[in-house]
Amino acid sequence: GSAQERGFVGFRVGIKYPMQDYRATAIYGRGMNVGIHADGRLFIGTLEASAPKIDIKHEIRLQFYAHPSAKGYKVLLRAVSVNGGRSVEIDREIPAEWLIGGLALACSSAELEPTPVEFPMIKDFSFYPPNQHAGGTMKFWFRDWTISGSKIDVHDERAYGPILFTLYTVSPGSLKLSAQFPPLGNVSDIATLQIKTGSQWKSIAIAKLDPDAWNATFRVPSWKSEQDCTYRVIYRMPDENGKSTEYAYSGTIRRDPRDRQNIVVGLLTCLWDFGFPHDDFTTHLKHHQPDILLWTGDQVYEPVGGFGALEDRTPDLIEAAMLDFQRKWFIFGWAVRDLTRDIPSVCMTDDHDMYHGNIWGCGGRPTNPALGNGAAAQGTVSYSKKEYAIQDSGGYKMAPQWVNMVQRLQTSHLPDAYDPTPVLQGINVYYCELLWGGISFAILEDRKWKSAPKGLLPGADIVNGFALSRGWDSAAQSDDQDAELLGQRQLDFLEAWAADWSGGAWMKFAVSQTIFACIHTEPQGVYTDDKDPEETIPPEGTYLEGDHLVADYDSNAWPQHERNAAILKFRKAFAPHLSGDQHLGTTSHYGVEDFRDGVYGICTPAISNIWPRRWYPPYAASNALPGTRNTGDYYDAFGNRLSILAVANPARHPGPGLDGLRFRSTGYTVLTCDRVARKTTITQWPRWINPSVPGAKPYDGWPITIDQIENGLWGAQWKLDPIETPDFHDAVVQVQEGSSGEVVYTLRISGSSFTPLVRKPGVYNVIAFDPDGYYRRSWTGIRARKLE
Repeated sequence: GSAQERGFVGFRVGIKYPMQDYRATAIYGRGMNVGIHADGRLFIGTLEASAPKIDIKHEIRLQFYAHPSAKGYKVLLRAVSVNGGRSVEIDREIPAEWLIGGLALACSSAELEPTPVEFPMIKDFSFYPPNQHAGGTMKFWFRDWTISGSKIDVHDERAYGPILFTLYTVSPGSLKLSAQFPPLGNVSDIATLQIKTGSQWKSIAIAKLDPDAWNATFRVPSWKSEQDCTYRVIYRMPDENGKSTEYAYSGTIRRDPRDRQNIVVGLLTCLWDFGFPHDDFTTHLKHHQPDILLWTGDQVYEPVGGFGALEDRTPDLIEAAMLDFQRKWFIFGWAVRDLTRDIPSVCMTDDHDMYHGNIWGCGGRPTNPALGNGAAAQGTVSYSKKEYAIQDSGGYKMAPQWVNMVQRLQTSHLPDAYDPTPVLQGINVYYCELLWGGISFAILEDRKWKSAPKGLLPGADIVNGFALSRGWDSAAQSDDQDAELLGQRQLDFLEAWAADWSGGAWMKFAVSQTIFACIHTEPQGVYTDDKDPEETIPPEGTYLEGDHLVADYDSNAWPQHERNAAILKFRKAFAPHLSGDQHLGTTSHYGVEDFRDGVYGICTPAISNIWPRRWYPPYAASNALPGTRNTGDYYDAFGNRLSILAVANPARHPGPGLDGLRFRSTGYTVLTCDRVARKTTITQWPRWINPSVPGAKPYDGWPITIDQIENGLWGAQWKLDPIETPDFHDAVVQVQEGSSGEVVYTLRISGSSFTPLVRKPGVYNVIAFDPDGYYRRSWTGIRARKLE
């Protein structure tokens, strides 16, 4: 029927969910509905034609009682008209099982779901409750909800709010911490940050709640990071009786581990809510005791939490669209809050965080307004042609106010932007440096400035980032010299960052959303990723024949000249590139002019996804690792040099948990950085494997240990005379071209002697210095000699 002929309001009792976690039950649980139908009839689980009615246009007191009986429970529902005093009621005998579970208020414009609920197998989108797209006009206020009885089990420790979760970073001398709140309405907009000194709490900062993002971002500029510090966020608001009540959320700001030999980095991406609340992932990640977490993007997907997504930039809908996103963000926080309350976390936005399947930011411009608003079809694995056209036009489809709200939610706790000047439409930027544990991270935005290929390459017939024109050669025809990737501002930042090793930095990483390569194959005759969720997932150890390399313009393999420019900047700092987004866990070595002359690229597998990608090249490569068919030196579909070291392809892995998570090879990456050896060990773990169990193994091909110097000097054939700094240990050494003075590379050496390698013959200058002091020595006019 129409929206006015269906729907109901009342209670939901006996709420259950197969995963048996209170958080999952709260989001996806289903149970017995009791209340008042849209036409005024009372119901308990099932709507009866003869049920008594009440006028729902006026205030009603609704009461539900349950008492044990011979058959289970006798339940009674009574509705009393507050104004007129009229009372109607119905009763029913039900099994006790129907009452066991959660209790909630309910209001819906959907048809009543029959009781008992039949739960389908948790697969793909089936875990979302049905009828979440009913639309309609059933809207009611609730007040004075009370629950009592001997069977009620109360868990105050499970309360979520009003302070939901926190994110923080510490970078030299400055703490930034964001505390997330739900929308609170017309109450206090001030929160307080306190630290514990001895047995006392001391207030050190206050912050206002942002009216769009509903978070409070604290800044403490003179932070001392020599020891762990217990903190709490304090907020006061009236309780249900109007009494001012104090709420607190606590955690630990960790000491800077800059004096430790090994620093552990957790690299993370793509957290769809399939598998929520992800306890296996969070427990297994915590076992590695990471010093910092890098959430590289897609913390939110459009379907998260059910009900679809409000993808619309119409001014009248911006506020509703912001609230829609925040609910999904709160689900992310509910899963990871016990990690982020204590562990410093970088958080970055990617395409799905912007309600895009793919995004080419084009410097912040809006998508083509002539194409209107588009929305992905939720509850499916397809996007509409209109949605593709909007995304392919380049820019942001959501309003700038909404975009800035999302960025504030996810990134306001990061160190200050290197250059905070907004881009087009007033969209803010967040690219910056973070120094923690002696490791310097360049936090990059690889979507914001990236050009859209469709307009630049009309002959390719780009749809959703794939060239549909069969005669198009992405390797030979696509490198348009006007196309941007990181943009000049971020390239300038990288140039300065690569040379700056102050603050005791001894290793560097560049971190962005996606890899600078296209590690992607599809079955013969398939040229896009539209059908990836439906493609064959083979048993473990099986190699799929007949695939071919495809060119995905959403990857940062394109534009090639900009990809190479970025890698050359990373190379100046010996900085491996860390990323996610692709859903396929890989470790590779980028090449620019030669194989492996760039830096290592580490793409972490998705934590939870529905779009499994794969790498089954049809030919064996040179320098393949023993016993493998998809490693070695390749040219990707854009013609970029790429050396593959390990790949975690989808496979029908045995083990606990959901098949949909295991078969898609989900997981996370742990990097252990050794200060003394200047080496990094990369390990990609399946999320379902308990690493604390003796004999637990990561994905095949890992761990991989790389040397810092290999990020740029792998295979270098020329060397300079050794330099000695006997009166200073661990100096920063910079190599410059002798004639131009251009910096070739900068790094902090270990010890007091170093033999610089270079990739080309010529004359060079070398400087050894202390960026935090006065030590400085220089050597000029050193001619490179061929390695013997």
